[in-house]
This record gives sequence, C-alpha cells and structure tokens, in this order.
Amino acid sequence: MVATVTFKRLFASLIIFFYFFIHSSFALEIIRDEELEKFTKELTSELLTDTNLNVKDINFYFINNKEINAFVTGGKNIFINTGLITQAYDYREYQAVIAHELSHIIGGHIFNTSAELQNLSNKALPVYLLGIIGIFAGSADTAITSIMLGQASVQDGFTYYSRNQEASADQAAINLMCSNNIDASYLVSFLEKLDRKTLDSVSNENYYRSTHPPIDSRKDWINISLKNKNCEYEKTQFLQEKFNLLKSKLIAFTHSKQEVYAIYSGESDVDLYANAIISYLSGNHSVSLEILDRLINREPNNPYFRELLGEIYFAKADFDNAIKNQSIAIELANEPSDLYFMMIGSYLVALEDQASKYDGIKNLKKSIFINPKNTYSWYLLARAYADTGNLPLANYATAERYYLIGERGLALEFAQKSINSIEKNSPEWYRANDLMSIISSSITDEPSD
Repeated sequence: MVATVTFKRLFASLIIFFYFFIHSSFALEIIRDEELEKFTKELTSELLTDTNLNVKDINFYFINNKEINAFVTGGKNIFINTGLITQAYDYREYQAVIAHELSHIIGGHIFNTSAELQNLSNKALPVYLLGIIGIFAGSADTAITSIMLGQASVQDGFTYYSRNQEASADQAAINLMCSNNIDASYLVSFLEKLDRKTLDSVSNENYYRSTHPPIDSRKDWINISLKNKNCEYEKTQFLQEKFNLLKSKLIAFTHSKQEVYAIYSGESDVDLYANAIISYLSGNHSVSLEILDRLINREPNNPYFRELLGEIYFAKADFDNAIKNQSIAIELANEPSDLYFMMIGSYLVALEDQASKYDGIKNLKKSIFINPKNTYSWYLLARAYADTGNLPLANYATAERYYLIGERGLALEFAQKSINSIEKNSPEWYRANDLMSIISSSITDEPSD
C-alpha cells in the first residue's frame, strides 16, 4: 500500500521522487536529479582512479531526508540522504563519506539491511514517480502526478558493520582520498558535524548510529591514521562552486520558502538559483524566469539552468520554449541522460500534431536505450504510439512497463495482444516473444498454494 504524501504544489521534473516502502513505519523517499547524480559520479570517479571499481557499476540512491546518513546495501548500491549534502559546507565532506561507503564495497563487507536493493526488475515493492508537472495529462494545470516507475526488492532484518569493518572502511577511505590528492581530514570534519547534530537530536543519533559505530571512536581511528600521512591538499574551486549550486538547489526543493529566503538572500549565482526554484514552486513564474535569464547570461553553458527554464515554460503551457530550452540542456550535457530525453519526449508527446509525437517517440526510445528500466518512458512511448495509431507497438510498450513494475499477468496480456500485429522479425516482435516466454516460465515455476 502506498502512503499519501502531501508536497508543494509544484515539484520540477528535474527532481523525481520515488518511494521504497520498506515497512509500514519506515519509508525511504528516493529522488532522482540529473545535477545531483552527475556531481556525485564526478566526485566518485576522482576516488576510483587506482581501483578496479568503475563508477558506472555503482548504483546511487538519494533519500529525501534531512538527517545526516549514508549506507551501502548488498552489491554496489549506495544510499545517500540529501541532508548529508545540505548540511555540508565543503564538497570534500560529502566526498569523504562517499569514499567511506566505497571502501565498504571494495572491502567486500557483506551485510543485509531492511532496505537492501537486489534487482529492480523483481516483483516486490513499488517505486513511484512524483512531480512531473502536467506530463501525465498533458496539462500545465495538473497537480503533482504519481506514476509507478519500477520495482525494488528488499530483504528483511538488519545486521551491522563490525567495529573492525568500520575501522577498515575509514582507513581505506583515507587512502582513497590521500592517494588522489584530496584532503582526508574532511572525514573528521563530517563526523564532528554529525556529532554536534546528534547532541541536539536523539532521533539523529538513533538513525545514524544504527548503522555505524560510536563517532568518537571513529574520529580517534582517523586522527591516528592522518598523523602518519601528508594529506593536506587544496580544494578544487570549480567543484566547490558546483557543490554550492547543488546544495542551494536541494535546499530550495526540500525546505520552506521562509528557510530558503533566510539562507539565500544575496545576489550570487547560488542565491539566485535557490530563489529561482522557490519562486517557481510558489507559482511566481515570471520572477523565476527573470532570475534564470540572469543566471544564463552569467553562465550560458550550464544545462541545469536551461532544464529548469524548460520546466517552467512547460508549466506555463509555452511548449515551444519548453522544448527549445530542454533541447539546449541536452546539447550542453556532457553525456546522454535518460531523464533529459524522457523530459523532452514528454513535452513533445503532449503536443497535438503528429510530427511532434513522432519526435517524442524518437527521444523516448533514446531514454529507454540509456535506461531500459525507466518505466515512465515506456508509459509515454505507449501513449505516443497510441496517439499515432500504432496500437500493436502501444501494446508492446505497455507490456514492457507492466513487466518492469511486476504486473506479470498484465504484461503477458499486452504482449499477447501485440504479437499478432507487430512486424514479424522486428526487434519489438522478438522482445514480445521473449516477454511471453519469460513470464509464462515464471508463472509455471511458481509453487502452488
């Protein structure tokens, strides 16, 4: 069962909310955001230069939670609270935590948590997408939309890191940072910040310390290790600037208007970015557009400013400018993004003319090529095929979506509907046959009651 959550009226489609309902009393609210994901991978890549681990092999999940925490689950899955980022002052504090969690993966510290993610295609817990404004109904007046985006599997029961594993991960994190010319003292800085926080909040202490040993012990281990190393390096200024922008964005999306205005009241890019977002969320589109124009004049190659600009224009039903700015964001991005192609695909599919819908199909197929498990792209693709009169492919895309969210019966039904009319020997024809075979076998193999 999915709990009902009340959000602000508007939540930009850059930040996409998912829900992993682990227990009726414990839910993880997972977000996706292009800027957040890219920056985190950039910091992670710096740490992995002399390891056998590739950043592409790591799955990052960002939890919308103001508490300070991060943890690893079985495999190569790292969960990070947004509070860890919004309460850090230096990007190296965030990078130090990433280094620590990477060290658990590299060290093979195997454990289970109640949030262990195994296989996104397994039937288990629902993953929901919230906040695509108007995309579901093609209307700028649509309220926050809830769309199933996938499935997540979980394992029950907690076991904790041993003190030896935690000390080993801290030591390895120091080595990762120092060997890559990153000041490892920021791991201590993070722990000191956490320690001050837990003095004011029992819930923080319970939350973080449920997965980590006492902070004082960890600081002692780290300080002893640092005494024997020459690990004092200067920060990389452009990374700090990226971090400051990202932090302001997260605060704007996750804090009240009053809090945002209290923190960001100046004229710097960071202040303007936060104010553009909070103005947008408050419905003051004209103010937000004016601020974004100023930001783009200062930094014309920033794709995230263009992305937000496109989202606002879409909310205003100015579809031409929405598509224009999202297209620029795609051009400015340094690598293809399933989110970006999904967004422009959704804008195009919402239009009435057939040419735009066909362009939308092309972009949605690009999104799916990058991330075949993006079920909202599959939903939009099915809608576009239906709108262009291609019901067999609409049925096929619907079958893929239902399969990903664990509805095998419906997936089989739509695959069967599609198979007789899809062009024989086409990729979709082969895949529809595969789906029917996979689903039929899984149903047959299920034990009877």
